[in-house]
Amino acid sequence: MKTNIVLIGFMGAGKTEVGRLLAEKRGYNFVDLDYIAEIRESMTINEIFKQKGETYFRDIENKILKDFKKNKDNILSSLKNFIPITLASSKSGNLIINGEDKRWVISTGGGMPVYKNNMEMLKILGYVLYLKAGAKTIYRRIRSEKNRPVLGESGFSEKDIKNILEERENVYKKADMIIYTDGLSQQGVAEEIDIFVSNL
Repeated sequence: MKTNIVLIGFMGAGKTEVGRLLAEKRGYNFVDLDYIAEIRESMTINEIFKQKGETYFRDIENKILKDFKKNKDNILSSLKNFIPITLASSKSGNLIINGEDKRWVISTGGGMPVYKNNMEMLKILGYVLYLKAGAKTIYRRIRSEKNRPVLGESGFSEKDIKNILEERENVYKKADMIIYTDGLSQQGVAEEIDIFVSNL
């Protein structure tokens, strides 16, 4: 049975870029689930949070995962429920389809695994890898960004990140494997994962 690769971790951990690089390296398809939520709602994640609230957004994530779980052996079929897809027009940064009969690298939103039964569904979808980065590393990567709704719009500190990381850690560490990313480039993380999953 084919095994997809699911990337979880805090915002700024590099899930999307590492996912793209890994999919390219292995010839897999790639999808960023935040992108699917944005397409479904016709607005950005920030706009969803502002206009409809976090609970509404978490419900969207859960519905997407339920549909993916239902079609776990044919994720392309699930995606067609959310966006019109043709293989000729599927090479965007957040959705890369290299073929219909391919494994997938799936990048998740930072909070997705910790709500409802999402972690359980992610583990059904594929082999779950936690891209673990420390609060200092994450703060350095995202401190200039203003589009991180979970951290608020009025600025955030390394301590804020550390607090949320600690709250989520018990769920994150249920992943099938932890990849420590501090001090590694995104390319380096993708190469490390490639070695670990070569026998899947």
